[in-house]
Amino acid sequence: KGATTWIVLAFFLGGVLFVAIEFISQRFLRPDAEGVGAASPGFYIGILVDLLVDGVVIGIGATLTLTTGLLLALGMAISTAPLAFVATATARRQGIAERQRKRIAQLFIVAIIGGAALGYLVLRNQPLDVRLFLIALASGFLVTTVTQSMIPEANREGEPGFAGVLFMGGLSLYGLMALTIK
Repeated sequence: KGATTWIVLAFFLGGVLFVAIEFISQRFLRPDAEGVGAASPGFYIGILVDLLVDGVVIGIGATLTLTTGLLLALGMAISTAPLAFVATATARRQGIAERQRKRIAQLFIVAIIGGAALGYLVLRNQPLDVRLFLIALASGFLVTTVTQSMIPEANREGEPGFAGVLFMGGLSLYGLMALTIK
């Protein structure tokens, strides 16, 4: 039961981490108001961070079993391809030179492969509880990313900025109760 509590806590903390990063980026890294379709450097940095986290999750999954790592890689490749396309199309629409767009695409590849190598090489000899803790942390981060950034209805006018924390708190509490109460 002790490990379960830590894993659920990691899931919650992953969500809190996303909310904190979102708060900091909205408060301190405001994009230039060049137009409705303008994307700030933070847009590209955010995608790189997402790909790095995806790579680390693939690497951690590969430490469990090679099949798990391959399945994660396949799933993330399918889900990430549209994101990479949108990023390069946005760069093209903004008039970024082709050479720089290619660099951006190369950075995406480096981020995911580097993350996978980091996740596998650094974490393969760690105890299972440590790897599960980190997977839960990344999962909480990614679940909150989807619910707070990609679903427009998640953030209505006047809603507190910490709504993602409350959402993750509810999910985590439900998970903890489901795993510990018999």
